[in-house]
Amino acid sequence: MILFCVPALVPILGPARLRLGQPLALCGQPSPLPTPAGHGPEQAAPLAQPPALAAVRELLEARGRLSLAQVGEHLRATETPLPEGIGSLTAFVEAHGDTFALSGRPSNRLVALAEDTTAAALVRTVAAVLRDQGATSTTELKLRLSERGQYVPGLSTLLRRHAETFVVRDGTVALREEGEEDGGGDDSSEGGHLPPPMRRLLSLAIPSSMAPHELPAPAALREVLLIDMDNNAFALEQSVARATGAAAAAAAAAAADGGDGGGDGGVLVLAFAATTHNPRVTPAAAERMEALAAAGRLRLLTPVRDTKNAADFVLSFWVGWLHARLPPTARVVLASADIHLERTVVDLLRAEGREALANPDWLSPLGGGGLSTEL
Repeated sequence: MILFCVPALVPILGPARLRLGQPLALCGQPSPLPTPAGHGPEQAAPLAQPPALAAVRELLEARGRLSLAQVGEHLRATETPLPEGIGSLTAFVEAHGDTFALSGRPSNRLVALAEDTTAAALVRTVAAVLRDQGATSTTELKLRLSERGQYVPGLSTLLRRHAETFVVRDGTVALREEGEEDGGGDDSSEGGHLPPPMRRLLSLAIPSSMAPHELPAPAALREVLLIDMDNNAFALEQSVARATGAAAAAAAAAAADGGDGGGDGGVLVLAFAATTHNPRVTPAAAERMEALAAAGRLRLLTPVRDTKNAADFVLSFWVGWLHARLPPTARVVLASADIHLERTVVDLLRAEGREALANPDWLSPLGGGGLSTEL
């Protein structure tokens, strides 16, 4: 191996002839020799992505900007641990600054995907509320955003600048229907037939009576689903699907045992909403809702008079009524984006020794409302 001394070569070659990158070495250091193909140092295998990273990213892609509390509840519900050595969710998010972005007050930190522009994240946040709430006034929209612990500065300007997403008419805000600008897209299904029209919830005339003789016997209930319709309306169809599936499973089990009944599955669904809240539901969901309501396992409960947070107080009242009558083994599941309601109702039930869940993954739009979680 030949050794070169750079200072000694300068007088011979001249500074202009000596360029960096030539195979020279400092005095006493050998120049690197070519490495035969296949004999170089092994490439380090790519590090496996922490499960929490993928879980949080998927959640934010589906729902937009969320509070740290909502992200933490999602990780607990899906039993996804933080990486070893990470002591808090805040530290985890800050450690992945290239993927996530934190914002908001210290008492209510919000997390979004870093690749989202601020405007895009706000549009997704507002759209998520309208998807749950339906058409609403700007004042009501601000209230629903506040219940989720989110603040959208310049809301009116945001709605006006994103006319491709929102429609604002006479003070009412709604999501623009696909194909609305060009007079409607091709909605025909295979064979050229139009799909059945969506139905409005209030047209189903779901009963509001909580008379004990019209409901399942408390001892037969294993689960009660509470749906905060004013900000989590999508969970109603998921809950109805779950209750229907539980009844079908109970009937199948009874038939396998040679019985002729099978019970109703032990699931009661209670939806709470303002008197004017009237979202659309699919025809299939409407049919299941009418069947559940007729069996006493679905009720739509509204306040006598609409005031601020009226539906939340109605929900809290009936939670206490149920807790006094349900067997200790029955659990309560709350679907609500109102973090204040969640922290009071669910925490109190848990303190009283009852199993209570808030926003489980199987009630999300991605969860399907199935029976993945054992009753």
